[in-house]
Amino acid sequence: MARVLALGVVAGLLGAGVWAAGAPTVQANHETLTGARGERFAQVASFKGIPFAAAPVGELRWQAPRPHAPRGGTQNATEFAAACYQDGYNTDWYRELAQNFGVDATAFADPPVSEDCLYLNVWTPALGARARLPVMVWIHGGANKSGWSFEPNYLGEALAARGDVVVVTIAYRLGIFGFFGHPQLQGSAAPSNFGLLDQIAALRWVKDNIRDFGGDADNVTVFGESAGGADIGYLAASPLARGLMRRALVESGGYLMEDASQIADAEKTGMALSNALPGHPNLAALRRLPSAQIFRAAEKAMPEHDYGPVVDGVSLLMPPAAFYRRHGFPYGLLIGSNANEWYMYVNEDPASLQKSLAKMPPAAARLLAERAAREPDVRRGHDQATALVDMACPAYLMAASARRSGHRSWVYRFSRVRPGPGALRVLAYHGAEIPYVFDTHDRWLPGDALDASLTRAMMAYWSNFARSGDPNGAGLAAWPAFAGASAQVLDLGARIEPIAAPDRALCERVAGELYPGWSQ
Repeated sequence: MARVLALGVVAGLLGAGVWAAGAPTVQANHETLTGARGERFAQVASFKGIPFAAAPVGELRWQAPRPHAPRGGTQNATEFAAACYQDGYNTDWYRELAQNFGVDATAFADPPVSEDCLYLNVWTPALGARARLPVMVWIHGGANKSGWSFEPNYLGEALAARGDVVVVTIAYRLGIFGFFGHPQLQGSAAPSNFGLLDQIAALRWVKDNIRDFGGDADNVTVFGESAGGADIGYLAASPLARGLMRRALVESGGYLMEDASQIADAEKTGMALSNALPGHPNLAALRRLPSAQIFRAAEKAMPEHDYGPVVDGVSLLMPPAAFYRRHGFPYGLLIGSNANEWYMYVNEDPASLQKSLAKMPPAAARLLAERAAREPDVRRGHDQATALVDMACPAYLMAASARRSGHRSWVYRFSRVRPGPGALRVLAYHGAEIPYVFDTHDRWLPGDALDASLTRAMMAYWSNFARSGDPNGAGLAAWPAFAGASAQVLDLGARIEPIAAPDRALCERVAGELYPGWSQ
């Protein structure tokens, strides 16, 4: 049986920073920032609401992020800044999940929002350039139209303490403000992908300033989940992000390999927005309109639009699958998915499964229908077939691509189902692994000693990978690198153990049809 980690003394306590009595203070980016001591771990200093770019408002709306102008005097960095403009999409996800555990939806409040939102947060166990700790930069999920850097599950204090790492969480423009195009932007230095450019600007800020917070600017791991994980895949393919990270850690984000969106697709958003507003304003006029009016018009005109990066010829030169096939994944990679990614979102209706399969090429759809039929019911079959396409198969291909380009890669499968009847309604759901990574388990989520042990193990694996590119360490179940026809993944569940990569052979059979550019 694989051993589950039982940490005695964690590395974070050994590398704790020391500062004078009172609030921790840092000189960074030509500013003096005053933060706060940790609430759970006194050795951790937090600095919240740090601007990494100028406010993207007015004439700066739908332009590449501009540098932040340093402020004089001492700046209070103890409060989070507003989230980027959005509706309740992400909060509704929390509400829906919590209701399975008997929690009233009114317990969840939306964050304050603003277009002035390009801020980041830092948690560190050791201040000063001499510490040279690994840096982990978190990119949040939310379908690129929602989410924020300070969601309760993303607070970095425990990970910084227990992993002995510097944790950074960043914001980026969302929805119509972040993933927009317009014919009048053709030929400009930034024709689209403004949210992606924000992420690059935040990584540049980290590169330039993280030494002052105890971080090693040459040892940056970017990690994220869902849309945040997918965006990391785009960053790996972006020429503008070269040199800004050393490793990538992608949680349930491999679905970007299905994407081949072009600049023309983004430009349709600009025209749809203009057509939804009185007078059909041009780009200059759109920039003068209030945030709320822009947001409401976009929701009305494109309620089901999938926001995300496109091939714009500047920040992205080709679809991600084509890039990985041609150039390989250019960083060390830890990637994985959850055992029941879509179980929350699908039902027992066979017609719903057929509708999902009908969107796929016929040969792949036939094989995936056969895979779904092996499950005990339609709902599980729908979940397993579509999650293989969206999550597990891309993880295998991206990991193999990293290996081909000379980088080590590691793949996990998160299968833990929490105790209690509520958990059986969601199983190992999309996003279930996040509280284990950050040790930020919500009070309404049931847990037991196994969940505590799994949390300690995952925090160690993640921080070890950030430190050296290898998640293995003392007291941990061995995690084999992803390699060869008999590749294994690490199952993170009731037990922690390597297993054969589920459905790997099926993945190889359907990949050429499902991921644009992979068969070239």
